[in-house]
Amino acid sequence: MFYKIVADAYEWSLINILPERIMKQQDMSLLALEGFFNQWSTLGIREIKYLVARIDLQTESLLSFLEGMSQPLTAVAHPSLYFDPWEIAGLRRNEVRNSAVLAWLLDPAGSHGFGSRPLVALLHYISRWRDLPFPLSAGKYCRVEVETHPTGDETNRVDIAIDAQKFFLLIEVKIDAAEQENQLARYCEEAKVRAAGREKAVVFLTPQGRDPLTRGDVFTRHDVPCISWRQLAGVIGSALDDILRNLQTCADTSPSRQMAAWSVLCFLERMRQF
Repeated sequence: MFYKIVADAYEWSLINILPERIMKQQDMSLLALEGFFNQWSTLGIREIKYLVARIDLQTESLLSFLEGMSQPLTAVAHPSLYFDPWEIAGLRRNEVRNSAVLAWLLDPAGSHGFGSRPLVALLHYISRWRDLPFPLSAGKYCRVEVETHPTGDETNRVDIAIDAQKFFLLIEVKIDAAEQENQLARYCEEAKVRAAGREKAVVFLTPQGRDPLTRGDVFTRHDVPCISWRQLAGVIGSALDDILRNLQTCADTSPSRQMAAWSVLCFLERMRQF
């Protein structure tokens, strides 16, 4: 009985109350709309006419322009723009070959044409890593060697040695190879002997920028700055950025200079992939 009373009440409300509320809401909406148009008419907004300019298309000039674009577009599509000299040289992930190119890039007298900028960029990184003073220039001389034996010991082959007036630097290059027994400890000892009082460091270059496992207990992290290939590419790339931009916009840059710069860019990109 109770449920029937509730049902009857609900039905009565649908028939009598709800339609009345809907009508009131519609009346309010109509009043609001009428008020909007009344206010609009008082604003004095004039009719706006849009004038469409007539386009005088000169077909001969357009045809000449498109014909002139043919040669540049063909040049852009040419595969030589994607030429990577290091791919032809077969660098891949070979540590010895990549070490040789890195040594060329870090050599102030290298044919890349960037002078000491790449090396100085690395020196700044070493100084920040050590949190200790380190020379930021080579001095009067700087010799860069690859696959060298700094102390004459044939069992200790170092990937890159930089012998400068102000410092002595060894760089151990790793891509896929593992560390040898006591490798970094031995290199630190050799750097200490060869430095003969100059500032010294052994840079550990790896894909991850990780700490070495073979540094031993005698030498500390200040003696072995660690850096990844990607980090080193960023450090050197930032130091060369302004020169590279000028080379791209300068019309009188020689082809050989452009080729050297392109070779550096390609190698930096390869470094980021290790």
